This record gives sequence, C-alpha cells and structure tokens, in this order.
Amino acid sequence: HRAAEAHLAGRTPRIDVEYRVLHRESGEYRWMHTRGQCFRDAKGKPQRVAGATLEVSERKRTEEALRRSEQALRESEERYQLAVDGANEGLWDWDLPNDTLFLSPRAQEILWRRVEGESRRPRREWIAMTEYHPDDVPRVRAAISAHLHGTTRLFDTEYRLRHHDGSWHWYRQRGIALYDARGRAYRMAGSMEDVSDRKNAEADRDRLERQLRQAQKLEAMGTLAGGIAHDFNNILAAILGYGDMAQREAPEGTALRRHIDATISAGMRAKSLVERILAFSRSGMGERVPVHVQSVVIEALDQIAASLPPTVRMERSLRGGDAGVLGDPTQIHQVVMNLCANAAQAMRSEGLLSVELDSLELSEPLCVSTSQLRAGPYVRLRVRDTGVGIEPRVLERIFDPFFTTRDIGVGTGLGLSLVHGIVTDLGGGIDVESRIGEGTTMSVYLPQQAFVAAPEAIDEPVTNGAGETVLLVDDEEALVRLGEEMLAQLGYEPVGYASSAAALAAFREDPLRFDLVLTDEAMPTMTGSELVHEIRAVRPDIPILLMSGYVSPALAARARELGVVEVLSKPLAARDIARSLAAALQHRASAATPH
Repeated sequence: HRAAEAHLAGRTPRIDVEYRVLHRESGEYRWMHTRGQCFRDAKGKPQRVAGATLEVSERKRTEEALRRSEQALRESEERYQLAVDGANEGLWDWDLPNDTLFLSPRAQEILWRRVEGESRRPRREWIAMTEYHPDDVPRVRAAISAHLHGTTRLFDTEYRLRHHDGSWHWYRQRGIALYDARGRAYRMAGSMEDVSDRKNAEADRDRLERQLRQAQKLEAMGTLAGGIAHDFNNILAAILGYGDMAQREAPEGTALRRHIDATISAGMRAKSLVERILAFSRSGMGERVPVHVQSVVIEALDQIAASLPPTVRMERSLRGGDAGVLGDPTQIHQVVMNLCANAAQAMRSEGLLSVELDSLELSEPLCVSTSQLRAGPYVRLRVRDTGVGIEPRVLERIFDPFFTTRDIGVGTGLGLSLVHGIVTDLGGGIDVESRIGEGTTMSVYLPQQAFVAAPEAIDEPVTNGAGETVLLVDDEEALVRLGEEMLAQLGYEPVGYASSAAALAAFREDPLRFDLVLTDEAMPTMTGSELVHEIRAVRPDIPILLMSGYVSPALAARARELGVVEVLSKPLAARDIARSLAAALQHRASAATPH
C-alpha cells in the first residue's frame, strides 16, 4: 500500500513490492511480487496504472533456505575456528597437482614465530625455509609415501625441526589425502602441533626408568656379591696365607719360587676382583669422613702415570684446592683409578689423557647421564680421552655390571659399574659425553661438604709382637692352622679354636691368659659379634679384632657398638695382621694409662 502511494506521489519510478496474502482455500500465506507503473497526462496527473502480479512463494522459500544455510555455515566456521584456536594447532593443505602448500598463520607461528607473507606458495619454498633433523627425513618421507599410495588410512608422524631459537623442537603432523576416480591423490590436508613438551617429558620418564632398572640391577648384583664374598675370601685367605709362607722359604731363582710367585700373583688378582665386586655392591662402605679430594686424585694419578704406555700422554689440571667430600678415601681413589684405566684402554695405541678437578656451584638442578643433581656446591672430576668413542647403542649399558666391549681377558666389566655405585652412594652423578672417533669425557660430580686440609704423609713401621697371647677363632680349620703359623712368625703366642663355643669356654676358664682376641664373624652356633658380647661380659677391657670376608656397613656399625677396635677384611696379608695387632695393643695401653 505504501509502495503504491509513493509511486503515485511521484517519489518512485515504479511499483516494485513483495508481500504476503492469505490464500482462502489453503489458509496459508503466499508471497506475491507486484510490478507496475503509473501513466500520467500532460499535467502529471495519474491516469492509469498497469503492471503484473506473480506468486513467488517457491522463490522466497528457496531464498530463506539459502539464508539459513549461509548462517549455519558462518556459525560452523566460527565454531571450527574457535576449536582450532583452542587446540593451538596449525593447519596445512597440499595441492598435489600444482605442488602448492597452504600453511595457516598459526602453523607459521608454530614453525617460525612469525607469519611469513603469503599463506599459499610452492611447497619447495616452505621446505627451503625449514631445517629438518637429518635422522627424521627418511621416516617423514616414508610416512607420506605410504599414505599417498593408500597403505595407511591416515597420515600421522612425528619429527624434529630447527626452531627459531636454534634448538630442535618435536612436531606432530596428521592428515588425510583425497583421491580421484583413478585412485590418485590430488589433495592432502591436516594439522600440525609442537609436541616438544610431551617428547621431553617422555624422554625424562624413559631416563628415570633406565636409572631405576640400573639401580635394581646393581642392587641384585650387590646381593649376589655379598653372598659369595665371605666363602670366596676364606678360600683366598688360605691360598694367599700359605703361599706367602711358602714364598718366604723358597730360594730365589728356583723353579719352585717362580711357581709360587705365579700362584701368589693369581691369588692377588682374585683378591682384587672380590674387592671390586664388594666395592661395586657398596658392601664395603665404611665410616664416612671428610676427604681432601685433590690429595686422593694426585695419589691415584701418580699410580696411573707409572702404568701408562709411552704413547699415551697425561695432562693434569687440578684446581680443587681444599674442597672436601664426605666419603671414603679408598673409594674415591677407586673412582679415579677406574676412570683413568678405562680411558687409557680406550686409546689403545696412542692419545691424550686429560684429568681436570675443580669445584663449582650449581644454581639450579642439573640433569646428567645417571641422575638429576640438586642445586648446590660440587667437586667435579673430568677424565677425557682421545680414544675411539662410545657408540650410542652402547652408552646405555656402560654402567651395567660385567658389561665390557674389551677383548676377552682385558677387562672384567666392573670398572664403570663400580664408579657408578660409589658416586651414587655419595649422592653424586656422572655425565658422559662421547663422539665416535674423537673420544669420551666422563664428568663425576660429588657433593662438596667442607674444606679439608691436605693429609700429612706418615711412615708407619710394622711392629712384631713380644709373646702376647692371642685368642684366634675361625670356623675354618685350615684358616685356624694358617693363622697360628702367621701369628707365631709375627712374635705372638696363638691359641686357635675352630669353634666359637669352645673358644668362649676357654676364655671363661682363664680370662687373664689372653692379651687380645682375633675372631671371624660368620660362624655357626655363635657368630663373632655374639662371641664378642659374651667376652665383653667377662672382661670388658680386652682388645678385640673382628674379621670377615664380607664387611657390610651393618657389621661395621655393630662392631663399633660392641667396642671392637677394628674390623678386618679377608683375605689378610701378614703385614696387615701385624699392623692391626700392634694398633690394638697400643689402644689397650693408651686406655689403661691414667690421664
């Protein structure tokens, strides 16, 4: 109505209006489209109106459906964009016939942190801007080829790219290809995301699992080592003890002397092997004391230098000063010896062995090959060689007990596992860096506890006995006879028993007869510790020495509580026995002197 009035008033050139009318038969509204024009006389007065009216209900329904479809599409696109933004993923679309690649702005931000111009460009241009990790290129190519040839339902791969900060980042790329009627791929699209945090977390988890497995293996080997050590050392005690006496009686230069010397040498190698097994199992850890690390390192390097082949040079850079570590000097000495021996063997013919010692402060936790170090002060020992290096597949196993890459007879495979056990027990860690053909660097970190003055060298002479009576107790009859002969040669009067019960009965019968007690620990019926307790009840002042083929920390602590002067580790040499007996008698004399 208003459209007709406007046209008749001359405000519009024609009538063109759409409206709805009620259809009487169906009761529904139908859309009508009316077009018309007013014809006027010379004065401009309307004379007549002519035009046409058409029903356009179908067109209006179509337009309404289209409008709703477009609205739904816009809402769908908005939801999709929100989902993509929320997922923090970048999108890519590869046009295979033209070999062009679309990268969304988010994809470009993930890769390079900034949008690099056009989002669609030839694929080779994107590749030129991207540095793939060389180890991952074959895997990515194989995954793309497999999907384009229909071998895989989806394209899904992970790889490393050089990030804008210079480091390698991990990315996950997923997609799907579209195929034409002939089965050839013409388009491939998908998404990509930076998964570095997840990959780093997985690497940390794998590292912790490896460390746990390593600790479990070392614990199992330690239990086995402790179980066999006592019996094995008892056997060695007899071999070395009787061999030592036979060696002193055999004339120099005779075949008999050469045979005995070879026997003693083999026995000493066996003794050294047991000591290394026990040290590796941490069964031999004694009381911890402040250790002047640099003095121990110097002593060990002097021994190593004497055994190096002339083609291997050694360089030292010792800047540890008076930095101290709370531990066992013997075990720290073993760490240096084993690392240097391992480095020297790695160089085979010639090379440079570099040893550095310094102290440093870690301001934050540091992840090393064997553990994660807490922040704080550390003493760092670095042993570097110019040898053949360690292959990556071998690196994970170098701390396994009895694992070695040396030829048969060259090594036992205990050196690095021993180092690992000692360093771990002291609360430290080991970092390994190796390059094939260039060499290996082992860095040992030990928690610094204090500053310790360097020890003074003391020449302690060995004093023989003066007829003092020693109560000797061991459940091995052969070791009792051996001990009696050795004590007699050292100037003592031995009284030996192969039964702890019989020894206790003899002591109770005449406690003042004996000046000192030397007893084994592991014995049937009554252990050495139990015998010490009974003897102390009878005569508290008598000095007692305890010996065992397996000196555990628990045994050392128990012996201290019982007032044992010293716990000796089998097998014992005559010089060790003489020193310990003299020290025990001196301890008794000092205790008896009034202050």
